[in-house]
Amino acid sequence: MDQAFLFIIAISLALLVGKWGSTRRIGFGWAFGLSLFNIIIGIIAVACSKKKESEVDNQKNFDK
Repeated sequence: MDQAFLFIIAISLALLVGKWGSTRRIGFGWAFGLSLFNIIIGIIAVACSKKKESEVDNQKNFDK
């Protein structure tokens, strides 16, 4: 029971990091895969990845 609960938490956290990675150049797939391997590595990779250009353009338009 405890292992199943920890597995569900690990998958959920990896999905969240993958969702965050989908807004970055790394993309959902790489972010999710790295997070499944190790959540800390996934978070670092996504944090170091640049935002997608469309996201940057939208932010510039919002600031005006």
